[in-house]
Amino acid sequence: MSTQQDFRKKNKPVNVKAVFDIVMGLIYVIMGGALALSKYIGYEISLATPEVLMVFGIAAFLYGAFRIYRGFKTYNNPS
Repeated sequence: MSTQQDFRKKNKPVNVKAVFDIVMGLIYVIMGGALALSKYIGYEISLATPEVLMVFGIAAFLYGAFRIYRGFKTYNNPS
């Protein structure tokens, strides 16, 4: 194997979509967790009732987890 082929294997191009999915997933997970736990942490958000915030926070958390999963799946298995 030549040095150039070895260099190409080590420095494969970064899949931007996968990285974007992972970063956005982390943002959704953090914000969803903060919204879902806002009643227990002590945040007072007057936009909606605490029950609505908890439901929206759980939904955002689950969507963020899905985005992270999809990002890792795309990163490890590019097509």
